[in-house]
Amino acid sequence: MVSTGSVEASRAGVRILEEGGNAVDAAVAAALTLGVSDPGGSGLGGLTYVLISTADGRDVAVDGSSPAPYVVDHKELIAIKEDEGRFGHTVVSVPTTLATLVHALDRYGTMRLDEVLQPAIETAERGSRLSPNSLAWASGYMKEILASRYMRFIVLEDGQRLGQPGDTFCRPDLRNTLARIAREGAETFYRGRMADEISADMARNGGFLRKVDLARYRVPEAAPLRSRYRDAEILAFPPPGGGAEVVETLNILGTFPSTFIAGHSVERLHVMVEATRLARADQIGASTGSGSMFGPSNQNAAYARERAALITPGRAIPESQIGDAGAVSVLGEHTTQVSVVDRDGNVVSLTQTLCRQYGSKVATPGLGFPYNSCLEFLDFENPQSPVYLSPGGTFPTNMAPTIVRTGDSVMALGSAGSDRIPPSICEVVTNIVDRRMGLRDAVVAPRVLWNSSHDPGRVCVEVADPIVEADAESLRRMGFDTMYILQYPPDPVADSAFFGGVNIVAYNSRTGVFTGVGDPRRDGFAVGPRVVAEPGD
Repeated sequence: MVSTGSVEASRAGVRILEEGGNAVDAAVAAALTLGVSDPGGSGLGGLTYVLISTADGRDVAVDGSSPAPYVVDHKELIAIKEDEGRFGHTVVSVPTTLATLVHALDRYGTMRLDEVLQPAIETAERGSRLSPNSLAWASGYMKEILASRYMRFIVLEDGQRLGQPGDTFCRPDLRNTLARIAREGAETFYRGRMADEISADMARNGGFLRKVDLARYRVPEAAPLRSRYRDAEILAFPPPGGGAEVVETLNILGTFPSTFIAGHSVERLHVMVEATRLARADQIGASTGSGSMFGPSNQNAAYARERAALITPGRAIPESQIGDAGAVSVLGEHTTQVSVVDRDGNVVSLTQTLCRQYGSKVATPGLGFPYNSCLEFLDFENPQSPVYLSPGGTFPTNMAPTIVRTGDSVMALGSAGSDRIPPSICEVVTNIVDRRMGLRDAVVAPRVLWNSSHDPGRVCVEVADPIVEADAESLRRMGFDTMYILQYPPDPVADSAFFGGVNIVAYNSRTGVFTGVGDPRRDGFAVGPRVVAEPGD
Protein backbone atom coordinates (compact mmCIF):
# COMPACT_ATOMS: atom_id res chain seq x y z
CA MET A 1 0.00 0.00 0.00
CA VAL A 2 1.25 3.47 -0.93
CA SER A 3 -0.01 6.88 0.18
CA THR A 4 1.49 10.15 -1.06
CA GLY A 5 0.57 13.71 -1.95
CA SER A 6 -0.18 12.99 -5.62
CA VAL A 7 -1.91 10.41 -7.78
CA GLU A 8 1.13 9.97 -10.01
CA ALA A 9 3.54 9.42 -7.12
CA SER A 10 1.32 6.83 -5.42
CA ARG A 11 0.89 4.95 -8.66
CA ALA A 12 4.65 5.06 -9.23
CA GLY A 13 5.19 3.37 -5.87
CA VAL A 14 2.56 0.75 -6.61
CA ARG A 15 4.12 0.04 -10.00
CA ILE A 16 7.41 -0.76 -8.29
CA LEU A 17 5.65 -3.09 -5.83
CA GLU A 18 3.96 -4.85 -8.74
CA GLU A 19 7.35 -5.28 -10.39
CA GLY A 20 8.63 -7.08 -7.30
CA GLY A 21 10.24 -4.24 -5.39
CA ASN A 22 9.98 -3.83 -1.64
CA ALA A 23 8.63 -0.89 0.36
CA VAL A 24 11.95 1.00 0.18
CA ASP A 25 12.10 0.66 -3.61
CA ALA A 26 8.50 1.87 -3.86
CA ALA A 27 9.05 4.81 -1.48
CA VAL A 28 12.10 5.99 -3.43
CA ALA A 29 10.19 5.77 -6.72
CA ALA A 30 7.25 7.67 -5.23
CA ALA A 31 9.53 10.35 -3.75
CA LEU A 32 11.31 10.88 -7.07
CA THR A 33 7.97 11.11 -8.88
CA LEU A 34 6.71 13.68 -6.37
CA GLY A 35 9.51 15.93 -7.59
CA VAL A 36 7.73 15.81 -10.96
CA SER A 37 4.07 15.92 -9.94
CA ASP A 38 4.52 18.22 -6.92
CA PRO A 39 7.63 20.28 -7.70
CA GLY A 40 6.54 22.98 -5.28
CA GLY A 41 6.90 20.70 -2.28
CA SER A 42 9.81 18.42 -3.08
CA GLY A 43 12.37 17.39 -5.64
CA LEU A 44 16.06 17.09 -6.40
CA GLY A 45 16.76 20.53 -4.96
CA GLY A 46 15.45 19.72 -1.47
CA LEU A 47 16.00 17.52 1.58
CA THR A 48 14.47 14.24 2.75
CA TYR A 49 14.11 12.19 5.95
CA VAL A 50 13.47 8.44 5.66
CA LEU A 51 12.35 6.23 8.57
CA ILE A 52 12.61 2.51 7.76
CA SER A 53 11.54 -0.61 9.62
CA THR A 54 12.54 -3.79 7.79
CA ALA A 55 10.85 -7.16 7.93
CA ASP A 56 14.00 -8.67 9.46
CA GLY A 57 13.90 -6.31 12.44
CA ARG A 58 16.16 -3.38 11.48
CA ASP A 59 14.92 0.12 12.35
CA VAL A 60 16.84 3.11 11.00
CA ALA A 61 16.48 6.84 10.40
CA VAL A 62 18.22 8.00 7.21
CA ASP A 63 19.00 11.64 7.93
CA GLY A 64 18.98 13.75 4.77
CA SER A 65 19.49 17.03 6.63
CA SER A 66 20.73 19.83 4.41
CA PRO A 67 24.04 21.44 5.44
CA ALA A 68 24.84 25.09 4.88
CA PRO A 69 27.50 25.71 2.24
CA TYR A 70 30.99 26.05 3.68
CA VAL A 71 31.47 29.58 2.35
CA VAL A 72 28.63 31.96 3.22
CA ASP A 73 28.31 35.69 3.83
CA HIS A 74 26.74 35.95 7.26
CA LYS A 75 25.88 39.63 6.89
CA GLU A 76 24.08 39.04 3.62
CA LEU A 77 22.04 36.19 5.08
CA ILE A 78 21.12 38.26 8.13
CA ALA A 79 19.93 41.03 5.81
CA ILE A 80 17.85 38.51 3.86
CA LYS A 81 16.12 37.37 7.04
CA GLU A 82 15.23 40.97 7.83
CA ASP A 83 13.88 41.51 4.29
CA GLU A 84 10.81 39.27 4.40
CA GLY A 85 9.98 37.52 1.18
CA ARG A 86 13.51 37.37 -0.24
CA PHE A 87 14.36 34.45 -2.47
CA GLY A 88 16.97 33.45 -5.03
CA HIS A 89 20.26 31.56 -5.27
CA THR A 90 21.60 33.13 -2.06
CA VAL A 91 19.29 31.15 0.23
CA VAL A 92 20.05 27.67 -1.22
CA SER A 93 21.57 25.07 1.12
CA VAL A 94 23.03 21.74 -0.05
CA PRO A 95 20.39 19.65 -1.91
CA THR A 96 20.40 16.23 -0.23
CA THR A 97 17.26 14.47 -1.49
CA LEU A 98 18.89 12.46 -4.27
CA ALA A 99 21.77 11.28 -2.09
CA THR A 100 19.37 10.32 0.70
CA LEU A 101 17.09 8.33 -1.58
CA VAL A 102 20.02 6.56 -3.24
CA HIS A 103 21.49 5.71 0.19
CA ALA A 104 18.19 4.17 1.33
CA LEU A 105 17.83 2.30 -1.96
CA ASP A 106 21.36 0.88 -1.92
CA ARG A 107 21.21 -0.30 1.69
CA TYR A 108 17.59 -1.38 2.13
CA GLY A 109 16.07 -1.69 -1.33
CA THR A 110 16.28 -4.45 -3.93
CA MET A 111 16.19 -2.53 -7.23
CA ARG A 112 18.59 -0.30 -9.17
CA LEU A 113 18.33 3.48 -9.32
CA ASP A 114 17.58 3.49 -13.05
CA GLU A 115 14.66 1.11 -12.43
CA VAL A 116 12.98 3.19 -9.71
CA LEU A 117 13.60 6.38 -11.72
CA GLN A 118 11.59 5.12 -14.69
CA PRO A 119 8.12 6.11 -13.37
CA ALA A 120 9.35 9.65 -12.64
CA ILE A 121 10.92 9.92 -16.11
CA GLU A 122 7.70 8.78 -17.77
CA THR A 123 5.58 11.12 -15.62
CA ALA A 124 7.76 14.09 -16.59
CA GLU A 125 7.44 13.13 -20.27
CA ARG A 126 3.71 12.33 -20.36
CA GLY A 127 2.66 14.97 -17.85
CA SER A 128 1.00 15.15 -14.43
CA ARG A 129 -2.30 16.73 -13.51
CA LEU A 130 -2.48 20.16 -11.89
CA SER A 131 -4.39 20.21 -8.59
CA PRO A 132 -6.36 23.10 -7.06
CA ASN A 133 -3.85 23.16 -4.18
CA SER A 134 -0.79 23.42 -6.42
CA LEU A 135 -2.40 26.18 -8.48
CA ALA A 136 -3.33 28.12 -5.34
CA TRP A 137 0.25 27.92 -4.04
CA ALA A 138 1.66 29.00 -7.39
CA SER A 139 -0.76 31.89 -7.57
CA GLY A 140 0.45 33.12 -4.19
CA TYR A 141 4.03 33.30 -5.46
CA MET A 142 3.29 34.50 -8.99
CA LYS A 143 5.41 37.64 -8.65
CA GLU A 144 8.52 35.68 -7.58
CA ILE A 145 7.97 32.98 -10.21
CA LEU A 146 7.63 35.51 -13.01
CA ALA A 147 10.81 37.24 -11.84
CA SER A 148 12.88 34.27 -13.01
CA ARG A 149 13.40 33.87 -16.74
CA TYR A 150 13.66 30.09 -16.34
CA MET A 151 11.60 29.22 -13.24
CA ARG A 152 8.42 30.45 -14.89
CA PHE A 153 8.64 27.59 -17.40
CA ILE A 154 8.79 25.04 -14.56
CA VAL A 155 5.51 26.32 -13.09
CA LEU A 156 3.50 28.06 -15.81
CA GLU A 157 2.20 26.95 -19.19
CA ASP A 158 4.34 28.62 -21.87
CA GLY A 159 5.97 30.51 -19.01
CA GLN A 160 2.90 32.75 -18.70
CA ARG A 161 -0.36 31.00 -17.83
CA LEU A 162 -1.21 29.27 -14.55
CA GLY A 163 -3.46 26.62 -16.05
CA GLN A 164 -6.64 25.02 -14.71
CA PRO A 165 -7.27 22.11 -12.31
CA GLY A 166 -6.95 18.86 -14.21
CA ASP A 167 -4.69 20.25 -16.93
CA THR A 168 -1.73 18.02 -17.81
CA PHE A 169 1.69 19.62 -17.43
CA CYS A 170 4.81 18.08 -18.98
CA ARG A 171 8.36 18.77 -17.72
CA PRO A 172 10.79 17.94 -20.55
CA ASP A 173 13.88 19.49 -18.91
CA LEU A 174 13.30 17.54 -15.70
CA ARG A 175 12.70 14.43 -17.76
CA ASN A 176 16.14 14.84 -19.35
CA THR A 177 17.77 15.48 -15.96
CA LEU A 178 16.24 12.33 -14.47
CA ALA A 179 17.29 10.33 -17.53
CA ARG A 180 20.87 11.62 -17.12
CA ILE A 181 20.87 10.50 -13.50
CA ALA A 182 19.49 7.09 -14.55
CA ARG A 183 22.40 6.71 -17.02
CA GLU A 184 25.22 8.27 -15.02
CA GLY A 185 24.08 7.68 -11.44
CA ALA A 186 23.83 10.16 -8.56
CA GLU A 187 27.55 10.72 -8.99
CA THR A 188 26.89 13.23 -11.75
CA PHE A 189 24.74 15.35 -9.43
CA TYR A 190 27.29 15.49 -6.61
CA ARG A 191 30.71 15.11 -8.23
CA GLY A 192 30.27 15.08 -12.01
CA ARG A 193 29.12 17.23 -14.90
CA MET A 194 25.76 18.14 -13.37
CA ALA A 195 27.52 19.32 -10.21
CA ASP A 196 29.65 21.58 -12.41
CA GLU A 197 26.50 23.05 -13.96
CA ILE A 198 24.91 23.64 -10.56
CA SER A 199 28.05 25.24 -9.14
CA ALA A 200 28.53 27.53 -12.14
CA ASP A 201 24.91 28.70 -11.98
CA MET A 202 25.25 29.48 -8.27
CA ALA A 203 28.48 31.43 -8.83
CA ARG A 204 26.90 33.49 -11.63
CA ASN A 205 23.91 34.44 -9.49
CA GLY A 206 25.39 35.11 -6.05
CA GLY A 207 24.65 31.74 -4.47
CA PHE A 208 27.01 30.20 -1.91
CA LEU A 209 26.60 26.56 -2.97
CA ARG A 210 29.61 25.09 -4.78
CA LYS A 211 30.71 21.74 -6.17
CA VAL A 212 32.85 21.11 -3.07
CA ASP A 213 29.69 21.28 -0.91
CA LEU A 214 28.00 18.70 -3.12
CA ALA A 215 31.08 16.46 -3.33
CA ARG A 216 31.69 16.39 0.42
CA TYR A 217 28.13 15.52 1.37
CA ARG A 218 27.58 12.10 2.99
CA VAL A 219 24.27 10.69 4.26
CA PRO A 220 24.28 9.74 7.96
CA GLU A 221 22.08 7.19 9.70
CA ALA A 222 20.71 7.30 13.24
CA ALA A 223 18.66 5.17 15.58
CA PRO A 224 14.97 6.13 15.73
CA LEU A 225 13.46 7.43 18.95
CA ARG A 226 11.45 4.69 20.67
CA SER A 227 8.51 5.16 22.96
CA ARG A 228 5.07 3.80 23.82
CA TYR A 229 1.63 5.37 23.77
CA ARG A 230 -0.89 3.18 25.60
CA ASP A 231 -0.44 -0.22 23.91
CA ALA A 232 1.27 1.18 20.82
CA GLU A 233 4.99 1.25 20.09
CA ILE A 234 6.16 4.52 18.53
CA LEU A 235 9.20 4.90 16.25
CA ALA A 236 9.92 8.58 15.62
CA PHE A 237 12.55 10.51 13.68
CA PRO A 238 15.33 11.75 16.00
CA PRO A 239 16.76 15.29 16.12
CA PRO A 240 17.28 17.27 13.98
CA GLY A 241 13.82 16.00 12.97
CA GLY A 242 10.62 16.70 14.86
CA GLY A 243 10.04 13.19 16.25
CA ALA A 244 11.07 14.29 19.74
CA GLU A 245 8.04 16.55 19.82
CA VAL A 246 5.78 13.72 18.67
CA VAL A 247 7.07 11.40 21.40
CA GLU A 248 6.86 13.95 24.20
CA THR A 249 3.40 15.16 23.16
CA LEU A 250 2.11 11.58 23.26
CA ASN A 251 3.83 10.98 26.61
CA ILE A 252 2.03 14.00 28.09
CA LEU A 253 -1.30 12.92 26.61
CA GLY A 254 -0.69 9.46 28.03
CA THR A 255 -0.93 10.86 31.56
CA PHE A 256 -4.62 11.53 30.92
CA PRO A 257 -7.19 8.71 30.87
CA SER A 258 -7.75 7.21 27.44
CA THR A 259 -11.49 7.71 27.91
CA PHE A 260 -10.91 11.45 28.33
CA ILE A 261 -8.81 11.70 25.15
CA ALA A 262 -11.41 9.58 23.32
CA GLY A 263 -14.31 11.91 24.04
CA HIS A 264 -15.14 15.26 22.50
CA SER A 265 -14.96 18.25 24.81
CA VAL A 266 -13.39 21.68 24.96
CA GLU A 267 -11.28 20.34 27.82
CA ARG A 268 -9.85 17.67 25.54
CA LEU A 269 -9.06 20.24 22.84
CA HIS A 270 -7.32 22.36 25.48
CA VAL A 271 -5.17 19.44 26.60
CA MET A 272 -4.23 18.58 23.00
CA VAL A 273 -3.03 22.17 22.43
CA GLU A 274 -1.11 22.41 25.72
CA ALA A 275 0.62 19.04 25.27
CA THR A 276 2.03 20.28 21.99
CA ARG A 277 3.03 23.63 23.49
CA LEU A 278 4.98 21.92 26.25
CA ALA A 279 6.73 19.53 23.87
CA ARG A 280 7.48 22.36 21.45
CA ALA A 281 9.12 24.41 24.21
CA ASP A 282 11.33 21.44 25.14
CA GLN A 283 12.26 20.89 21.50
CA ILE A 284 13.30 24.52 21.14
CA GLY A 285 15.21 24.28 24.41
CA ALA A 286 17.06 21.28 23.05
CA SER A 287 17.98 23.24 19.93
CA THR A 288 19.43 26.19 21.85
CA GLY A 289 20.80 24.50 24.94
CA SER A 290 18.77 26.94 27.01
CA GLY A 291 16.03 24.53 28.02
CA SER A 292 15.30 20.89 28.63
CA MET A 293 17.34 18.66 26.34
CA PHE A 294 15.41 15.80 24.78
CA GLY A 295 16.88 12.68 26.29
CA PRO A 296 15.83 9.66 28.33
CA SER A 297 14.26 11.84 31.05
CA ASN A 298 11.93 13.45 28.52
CA GLN A 299 10.68 10.03 27.50
CA ASN A 300 9.81 8.68 30.94
CA ALA A 301 6.51 8.83 32.77
CA ALA A 302 7.78 11.00 35.60
CA TYR A 303 8.83 13.80 33.26
CA ALA A 304 5.55 13.58 31.36
CA ARG A 305 3.60 13.91 34.62
CA GLU A 306 5.71 16.91 35.60
CA ARG A 307 4.94 18.68 32.33
CA ALA A 308 1.28 17.65 32.33
CA ALA A 309 0.88 19.13 35.83
CA LEU A 310 1.31 22.59 34.27
CA ILE A 311 -2.00 22.17 32.42
CA THR A 312 -4.74 23.97 34.33
CA PRO A 313 -8.38 23.41 33.27
CA GLY A 314 -9.93 26.52 31.77
CA ARG A 315 -6.70 28.55 31.52
CA ALA A 316 -3.88 28.69 28.99
CA ILE A 317 -0.44 28.18 30.51
CA PRO A 318 1.26 31.61 30.63
CA GLU A 319 4.04 31.93 28.07
CA SER A 320 6.45 33.00 30.78
CA GLN A 321 5.81 29.71 32.57
CA ILE A 322 5.96 27.43 29.56
CA GLY A 323 9.03 29.03 28.02
CA ASP A 324 7.68 29.58 24.52
CA ALA A 325 7.38 33.35 24.37
CA GLY A 326 9.82 33.63 21.50
CA ALA A 327 8.99 30.36 19.74
CA VAL A 328 8.87 30.55 15.97
CA SER A 329 8.37 28.09 13.14
CA VAL A 330 11.62 26.26 12.39
CA LEU A 331 11.01 25.81 8.66
CA GLY A 332 8.76 27.20 6.00
CA GLU A 333 5.37 26.24 4.75
CA HIS A 334 5.45 23.17 2.54
CA THR A 335 6.45 19.54 2.89
CA THR A 336 5.09 16.30 1.47
CA GLN A 337 4.73 12.79 2.89
CA VAL A 338 5.24 9.30 1.43
CA SER A 339 4.06 6.24 3.40
CA VAL A 340 4.57 2.65 2.17
CA VAL A 341 4.16 -0.85 3.58
CA ASP A 342 4.69 -4.12 1.69
CA ARG A 343 3.42 -7.67 2.13
CA ASP A 344 6.64 -8.79 3.83
CA GLY A 345 6.23 -6.20 6.57
CA ASN A 346 8.80 -3.64 5.41
CA VAL A 347 7.60 -0.14 6.34
CA VAL A 348 8.77 3.29 5.17
CA SER A 349 7.74 6.76 6.31
CA LEU A 350 9.42 9.48 4.23
CA THR A 351 9.06 13.27 4.44
CA GLN A 352 10.67 15.80 2.12
CA THR A 353 10.65 19.55 1.56
CA LEU A 354 12.05 22.55 -0.30
CA CYS A 355 11.60 24.60 2.92
CA ARG A 356 9.12 26.90 1.19
CA GLN A 357 6.69 26.36 -1.69
CA TYR A 358 8.87 26.18 -4.82
CA GLY A 359 11.83 26.76 -2.51
CA SER A 360 14.04 29.65 -3.58
CA LYS A 361 11.99 30.21 -6.78
CA VAL A 362 15.11 29.63 -8.92
CA ALA A 363 16.46 26.73 -10.96
CA THR A 364 19.50 26.05 -13.11
CA PRO A 365 18.52 26.51 -16.77
CA GLY A 366 18.04 23.16 -18.44
CA LEU A 367 17.83 21.07 -15.25
CA GLY A 368 14.12 21.60 -14.55
CA PHE A 369 13.90 21.53 -10.75
CA PRO A 370 13.72 24.35 -8.15
CA TYR A 371 16.23 24.67 -5.32
CA ASN A 372 15.40 24.82 -1.62
CA SER A 373 15.33 28.11 0.32
CA CYS A 374 16.46 26.75 3.68
CA LEU A 375 19.09 29.42 4.42
CA GLU A 376 16.26 31.96 4.44
CA PHE A 377 15.05 30.60 7.78
CA LEU A 378 18.37 30.25 9.55
CA ASP A 379 20.18 32.49 12.01
CA PHE A 380 23.95 32.78 11.53
CA GLU A 381 24.27 35.50 14.19
CA ASN A 382 22.75 34.30 17.47
CA PRO A 383 23.97 30.93 18.86
CA GLN A 384 20.96 30.87 21.20
CA SER A 385 18.49 30.92 18.33
CA PRO A 386 16.62 27.63 17.70
CA VAL A 387 17.61 27.94 14.04
CA TYR A 388 21.25 28.96 14.54
CA LEU A 389 23.57 27.26 12.08
CA SER A 390 27.29 27.36 11.50
CA PRO A 391 28.64 26.81 7.97
CA GLY A 392 28.66 23.12 7.12
CA GLY A 393 26.24 22.32 9.93
CA THR A 394 22.64 21.12 9.73
CA PHE A 395 19.54 22.64 11.26
CA PRO A 396 16.45 21.38 13.12
CA THR A 397 13.17 20.84 11.28
CA ASN A 398 9.61 19.91 12.17
CA MET A 399 9.50 16.96 9.77
CA ALA A 400 8.58 13.82 11.70
CA PRO A 401 8.10 10.59 9.74
CA THR A 402 6.64 8.08 12.18
CA ILE A 403 5.98 4.34 12.43
CA VAL A 404 3.42 2.89 14.88
CA ARG A 405 2.99 -0.75 15.88
CA THR A 406 -0.11 -1.80 17.76
CA GLY A 407 -1.41 -5.35 18.15
CA ASP A 408 -1.11 -7.11 14.79
CA SER A 409 -0.87 -3.86 12.84
CA VAL A 410 2.02 -1.72 11.69
CA MET A 411 1.44 1.81 10.37
CA ALA A 412 3.57 4.41 8.60
CA LEU A 413 2.51 8.03 8.72
CA GLY A 414 3.81 11.55 8.58
CA SER A 415 2.53 14.95 7.59
CA ALA A 416 3.06 18.19 5.77
CA GLY A 417 2.45 21.49 7.54
CA SER A 418 5.63 23.01 8.99
CA ASP A 419 5.26 23.32 12.77
CA ARG A 420 1.76 21.78 12.56
CA ILE A 421 3.40 18.47 11.53
CA PRO A 422 3.94 16.96 15.03
CA PRO A 423 0.49 17.89 16.39
CA SER A 424 -1.19 16.63 13.19
CA ILE A 425 0.54 13.26 13.61
CA CYS A 426 -0.37 13.10 17.31
CA GLU A 427 -4.03 13.85 16.58
CA VAL A 428 -4.20 10.95 14.13
CA VAL A 429 -2.41 8.59 16.53
CA THR A 430 -4.80 9.44 19.38
CA ASN A 431 -7.76 9.06 17.03
CA ILE A 432 -6.60 5.52 16.25
CA VAL A 433 -5.41 4.44 19.71
CA ASP A 434 -7.84 6.24 22.05
CA ARG A 435 -10.88 6.91 19.87
CA ARG A 436 -10.68 3.55 18.04
CA MET A 437 -11.26 5.19 14.68
CA GLY A 438 -10.47 3.53 11.41
CA LEU A 439 -7.71 5.14 9.37
CA ARG A 440 -10.07 7.12 7.16
CA ASP A 441 -11.97 8.71 10.04
CA ALA A 442 -8.74 9.26 11.99
CA VAL A 443 -7.27 11.34 9.15
CA VAL A 444 -10.43 13.20 8.13
CA ALA A 445 -11.44 14.16 11.71
CA PRO A 446 -11.16 17.95 12.31
CA ARG A 447 -8.01 19.14 14.06
CA VAL A 448 -7.11 21.73 16.65
CA LEU A 449 -3.40 22.50 16.32
CA TRP A 450 -0.81 24.61 18.10
CA ASN A 451 1.09 26.89 15.71
CA SER A 452 4.32 28.59 16.81
CA SER A 453 3.87 31.48 14.41
CA HIS A 454 1.58 34.37 15.35
CA ASP A 455 0.43 34.52 11.74
CA PRO A 456 -2.24 33.38 11.03
CA GLY A 457 -2.84 32.31 14.64
CA ARG A 458 -1.30 30.34 17.46
CA VAL A 459 -4.33 28.05 17.89
CA CYS A 460 -5.74 26.75 14.61
CA VAL A 461 -9.24 25.25 14.65
CA GLU A 462 -11.07 23.35 11.92
CA VAL A 463 -14.77 23.97 12.53
CA ALA A 464 -16.39 20.74 11.37
CA ASP A 465 -18.52 18.18 13.19
CA PRO A 466 -18.10 17.64 16.12
CA ILE A 467 -16.04 20.84 16.60
CA VAL A 468 -18.23 23.95 16.55
CA GLU A 469 -17.32 27.63 16.55
CA ALA A 470 -18.32 27.87 20.22
CA ASP A 471 -15.46 25.47 21.03
CA ALA A 472 -13.02 27.87 19.39
CA GLU A 473 -14.46 30.77 21.36
CA SER A 474 -14.10 28.79 24.58
CA LEU A 475 -10.40 28.30 23.82
CA ARG A 476 -10.09 32.02 23.13
CA ARG A 477 -11.55 32.81 26.56
CA MET A 478 -8.94 30.52 28.14
CA GLY A 479 -6.26 32.93 26.92
CA PHE A 480 -5.53 31.71 23.39
CA ASP A 481 -6.40 35.08 21.91
CA THR A 482 -4.54 34.63 18.60
CA MET A 483 -6.55 32.12 16.58
CA TYR A 484 -7.12 30.94 13.04
CA ILE A 485 -10.56 29.42 12.51
CA LEU A 486 -11.32 27.50 9.30
CA GLN A 487 -14.96 26.93 8.41
CA TYR A 488 -15.94 24.02 6.16
CA PRO A 489 -16.15 23.83 3.24
CA PRO A 490 -13.04 26.03 3.02
CA ASP A 491 -12.88 28.91 0.58
CA PRO A 492 -10.43 28.77 -1.09
CA VAL A 493 -10.01 25.01 -0.82
CA ALA A 494 -6.25 25.35 -0.37
CA ASP A 495 -6.79 26.92 3.07
CA SER A 496 -7.36 23.40 4.43
CA ALA A 497 -3.69 22.65 3.65
CA PHE A 498 -2.75 24.69 6.72
CA PHE A 499 -3.98 21.78 8.87
CA GLY A 500 -1.40 19.27 7.66
CA GLY A 501 -1.39 16.44 5.18
CA VAL A 502 -1.21 13.09 6.98
CA ASN A 503 -0.72 10.24 4.50
CA ILE A 504 -0.93 6.89 6.27
CA VAL A 505 -0.75 3.17 5.42
CA ALA A 506 -1.26 0.11 7.59
CA TYR A 507 -0.87 -3.65 7.37
CA ASN A 508 -2.53 -6.17 9.66
CA SER A 509 -0.49 -9.38 9.69
CA ARG A 510 -3.32 -11.40 11.21
CA THR A 511 -5.98 -10.53 8.63
CA GLY A 512 -3.63 -9.77 5.73
CA VAL A 513 -5.51 -6.52 5.12
CA PHE A 514 -3.76 -3.38 3.82
CA THR A 515 -5.29 0.04 4.43
CA GLY A 516 -4.21 3.43 3.10
CA VAL A 517 -5.52 6.98 3.40
CA GLY A 518 -4.36 10.13 1.64
CA ASP A 519 -5.15 13.35 3.47
CA PRO A 520 -7.67 15.34 1.39
CA ARG A 521 -6.28 18.58 2.82
CA ARG A 522 -3.27 18.24 0.52
CA ASP A 523 -4.40 16.07 -2.39
CA GLY A 524 -3.40 12.84 -0.65
CA PHE A 525 -3.92 9.64 -2.61
CA ALA A 526 -3.61 6.04 -1.43
CA VAL A 527 -3.57 2.96 -3.64
CA GLY A 528 -2.52 -0.68 -3.49
CA PRO A 529 -1.18 -3.07 -6.15
CA ARG A 530 -3.35 -5.37 -8.17
CA VAL A 531 -3.23 -8.72 -6.41
CA VAL A 532 -2.70 -11.79 -8.58
CA ALA A 533 -3.21 -15.06 -6.73
CA GLU A 534 -0.49 -17.65 -7.10
CA PRO A 535 -1.41 -21.33 -7.43
CA GLY A 536 -2.12 -22.68 -3.97
CA ASP A 537 -2.67 -19.23 -2.39
